[in-house]
Amino acid sequence: MRRSEEAHIMLERAKSAATKHKTALLAILCILLVLLVGIAYAIGRHSAAEQTAVEKPTVMKQEETQDAERLRAQLDISKSNAEALQRRLAEVQAGQRAPAATYYVQAPTVERAAQVVERQIKEDNPSLPRAAREKTDRTVVTPITQDKDGKDLPPADQKVDVYKINLRKDHRIKAGASVIDGKALMTIGYEQGRFEALAHFDGSRYKGATVMYNVAEW
Repeated sequence: MRRSEEAHIMLERAKSAATKHKTALLAILCILLVLLVGIAYAIGRHSAAEQTAVEKPTVMKQEETQDAERLRAQLDISKSNAEALQRRLAEVQAGQRAPAATYYVQAPTVERAAQVVERQIKEDNPSLPRAAREKTDRTVVTPITQDKDGKDLPPADQKVDVYKINLRKDHRIKAGASVIDGKALMTIGYEQGRFEALAHFDGSRYKGATVMYNVAEW
């Protein structure tokens, strides 16, 4: 049999299979299209918000950085991220973590110095240390006026902290395939934090779901 005839037979078989399973193929394509549109929309919206956050540092008072709810609201982050961030900032302000860099600005007060630093970060001023210019998910500028015990610091000991923050990503959309009893099923999943839900489809027919919860993370 010539190659052209073999190719013709294979093409006819493919057409026959496509015709036979037309409904299932259309359903799968529709689901994939909706999924791709949803992913593209979510990524676009997320990227725009993240880009704005990266370009816009936030000035927060010292007491505000010690309140997880204020962090969540002002930085537009999840509750879990806010709580984790509050703990880390408390460690930094207690002197348990050394700064990545130190530099000086001229200003009459520490609050004014915080505004100067905020403007320099917005402008990506080359006089800033590299650590302060690094692109991260969030940037917080905080005038430090109290010690770890909450007592006011003398003006000579007051300073401005710059916190460069990379967030844990809480939402994930997944797509793939599962093999159950020797049969391949399309799987679409959504994950938020420790929770994950998977839906299984055989063509256009919903076949079941899987729900999982992470009991340990490291």
